[in-house]
Amino acid sequence: MSFTSQISKETILSLDQSMMGDAIAGMGGHLRDAAIRARQAFDGFSLPQKNEISNIVLAGLGGSAIGGDLVRSYLLSNLSVPFTINRTYNLPEFVNERSLVIASSYSGSTEESLSMFTEAQKRGAKIICITTGGKLAELAKRHNLPIIILPTGFQPRAALAYSFVPVLLTLEKIGFTSGEEVNIHGTAEMLDKLSKEYGYSKLTDSNSANVLAHQLLSKIPVIYSASDCFDSVNIRWRGQIQENAKHVAFGNVLPEMNHNEINGWDFPHNMQDKFHVIFLRSPLDEHPQVIKRFGILREVLTSKGVDVTEITSQGDSLMTRIFSLISLADWTSYYMALLAGVDPSPVPVIQTLKSKLV
Repeated sequence: MSFTSQISKETILSLDQSMMGDAIAGMGGHLRDAAIRARQAFDGFSLPQKNEISNIVLAGLGGSAIGGDLVRSYLLSNLSVPFTINRTYNLPEFVNERSLVIASSYSGSTEESLSMFTEAQKRGAKIICITTGGKLAELAKRHNLPIIILPTGFQPRAALAYSFVPVLLTLEKIGFTSGEEVNIHGTAEMLDKLSKEYGYSKLTDSNSANVLAHQLLSKIPVIYSASDCFDSVNIRWRGQIQENAKHVAFGNVLPEMNHNEINGWDFPHNMQDKFHVIFLRSPLDEHPQVIKRFGILREVLTSKGVDVTEITSQGDSLMTRIFSLISLADWTSYYMALLAGVDPSPVPVIQTLKSKLV
């Protein structure tokens, strides 16, 4: 592939003011550190018993919620109670004294998370907090609640390991899963390897993230994945492209989109070449009928002139397969930002919105 524009060391130094690239490259280390922080926190408080919990709710938004999404997807076939990710001000009506509410806010000041925290207290729910500090940490300490303290200095979306591992290990400590330390270690090693493969030391056509960033830069990405286990990875792809690259992206899951959206690729005429569809695949984790559906969907899209790129997960465990796709999303969106001439870290439109809500 011949690139019409290249990313130089000078481009990275001038645009990446908050060193988002370093945060992406360091995700393997973040997983290890998050596990240490969770274990240390467990030494300081007692957790509820598994038989005391009828449902789990993660109260969080944005980068603080996606870790919960991934845990829910990862434990989909093993978790014995419902697990809901709640992204609003109010908790579901079913939350009561037998609910485990995990209040997750990286900044500790997310107004929706604080609202849900207050409601969880009123209903007598069991509460665990995950944050760097702020109002949420103050409330947790005031009420002597379990709290896992995260490191500061990251954009919430760059602290994905810190919103994933503490939730997962909390559920393991309570008894909902087991053996996760081994999976975390294996995934961290795989992320270290992928950071060398996708990182900016070799920005050539052998770097899949670099190639994909060039392909998507003038297109509207549409992300398709299986619903089982990888719906949250799909969300991560869209969110990273939207926040890092400031680039619109859409997506859906199979088999659901085969019952509606697949029929919408006919019109408007002459627009199909504006899109680039990405299939996030993990055949080991897909239902046999979904595997067939991907093949048929590719035929439908290519017949209409839509570009399709198929990306297959890597790794021996479900966790490594999930994070292998996330690594490519993070690096691709990072390079899209640099190619567009923007700093990947700031999210000025989101900050403007928040300022107008005060």
